[in-house]
Amino acid sequence: MRLVGLAAGVCAVMALAGCSEAVDGQPEASGAPLTKEQLFDPCTVPDSVLQAAGLDPASKDDNPFSVPRAEWKGCAWRGGGHFISLMSTTHTMQEVRANDYLHDFKDITVGDRPAVQYLLGTRTPVNQCAIAFDTSKGRVSITATKFIDDTSSIDPCELANTAAPNFLEILPK
Repeated sequence: MRLVGLAAGVCAVMALAGCSEAVDGQPEASGAPLTKEQLFDPCTVPDSVLQAAGLDPASKDDNPFSVPRAEWKGCAWRGGGHFISLMSTTHTMQEVRANDYLHDFKDITVGDRPAVQYLLGTRTPVNQCAIAFDTSKGRVSITATKFIDDTSSIDPCELANTAAPNFLEILPK
């Protein structure tokens, strides 16, 4: 079961990784694009933050992509009937919005931070929702993925929105 749910999450991330087409402009306010080494490291989240978000620190998956991705860093953890993935990328928000696999973009605020919420994929009912933040260390996204066999009516955006505030203290500005 874990592998099936994880496979769904990996598929979503792989789709995001596909947004590699060139877009005019620089991703950072300084004008210099970030390298993978400069990205926020999602795998350094303290156990206390994960536990506050309802996640099991022992379930950490530090290779959610299965293969290396030049523009991404990420980790995922289990919580109840879902996974929460924390990812950072060199892709701009403009590139994220241009990805056809992602849809229903909505500008939101989490705590005092502006963010963008969106759905992933074409599955009905929807089982993945992400919230992305622009930071000084890349775009950071929190993605909630319901287990593939989860038949509950809980909205994955509710899962993402419940988890997101717990990560604010560790996300770069």
